[in-house]
Amino acid sequence: MKYRSIPAILLIVLASLSIAFAQGGPMGRMGQAAPTAADKAKLDKLEKEYNAAKAKLAKAPKDKKAQKNFTDIGGLYGHEVMLSPVLGSKVKYRKALHIYREVLKVDPKQPVAKADSDQIISIYQSLGRPIPKD
Repeated sequence: MKYRSIPAILLIVLASLSIAFAQGGPMGRMGQAAPTAADKAKLDKLEKEYNAAKAKLAKAPKDKKAQKNFTDIGGLYGHEVMLSPVLGSKVKYRKALHIYREVLKVDPKQPVAKADSDQIISIYQSLGRPIPKD
């Protein structure tokens, strides 16, 4: 009888911990800090800068300065999206990969976009998941 009660207690403790982590807990999901207003503000600011750079590039696609600005901001924005505690993993990796693909169309050698997109693709492959097309 004593041995049967130990697994029951262990299951209760594990279930409690699972619920705490699923709800975010004090450290958020997967041990990450819970997102803050500053995290959201940073992501929003980079998104606005990215969209502005994209619009400038659309108006002058051959302009080297517009291209560089777009790829630099795109690399920063994609990286922030990929690591952001604001977005869930089902959203952030797909979104970051989309941003990186846009950047790599303009500059196939952009270092952040190239390295991070390769890493995201590798993660999808290691999990046996299909790589998002867009």
